[in-house]
Amino acid sequence: MSTKPEDYTVHSADGTRIGFVKVGSGPAVVIVHGGLDTAEEWLPPAQAMAGRCTCYVMDRRGRGRSGDGVNYSLDREVDDIKAVLDVAGHGAHLLGHSSGAIFALETARRFPVGRLVLYEPPLGFSGPRAEGSLGRMRSRVEAGQTNEALMILLKDEVDVPDETVQMLRDSPIWAQLVALFPTFMRESEGIIRLGAAVDRYRDLLIPTLLLAGTETQNHPLYLTRDLQAALPNARTVMLEGQGHLGNTEAPDLVARCVSDFLES
Repeated sequence: MSTKPEDYTVHSADGTRIGFVKVGSGPAVVIVHGGLDTAEEWLPPAQAMAGRCTCYVMDRRGRGRSGDGVNYSLDREVDDIKAVLDVAGHGAHLLGHSSGAIFALETARRFPVGRLVLYEPPLGFSGPRAEGSLGRMRSRVEAGQTNEALMILLKDEVDVPDETVQMLRDSPIWAQLVALFPTFMRESEGIIRLGAAVDRYRDLLIPTLLLAGTETQNHPLYLTRDLQAALPNARTVMLEGQGHLGNTEAPDLVARCVSDFLES
């Protein structure tokens, strides 16, 4: 068993370099991180799963180990995931977190995967409110005020408490969030265009695990209940005491839930 993470590279359909970390042995699972993350935030649960799964933790385009293309779209994100799935091999499972879960859903609609794990996809980021927030964030970014744009996201959309926002601003994490914000902006535009309707996933028959934190289960951004009702073969597992970032705050818990599902 390889418990030491190893870096690899594959090329997407448009030639963009997509980097990923491989760790573990057993059934393959490709892990797709969220909008303000990189692969690093999913390495702790991946290493905790290493005795039960082979994890392929990818850096999405424009982040970390990966390059970037000239033309961005949701389709390019799907192509990137498919490229890593091809390396992982036939029957590989797919796990997506936050916006990565939306792209994982879209990938599973188009290409065969083994099982699917979705951790709080923000499909609720749609409609006039989201468009208004995105417009205000865009104007701040264009004015060179990315810190202020990030504050709009955290306080108006994600409802992060003031004390948590201040803690983030005082930590090294803030610089990473600011650096990733331009890529977050472009994917948010694609999510808004996609819309919040989950009916398009009703024909997705593969076994699906929906992960949701007990602290965020009622948040309007994360349509876990809607997906549970729409997906024919889905079940939900609540992460007790966790919110949207259980992968970093409770990696062993997340790893256990995912591994149990993939082995069931």
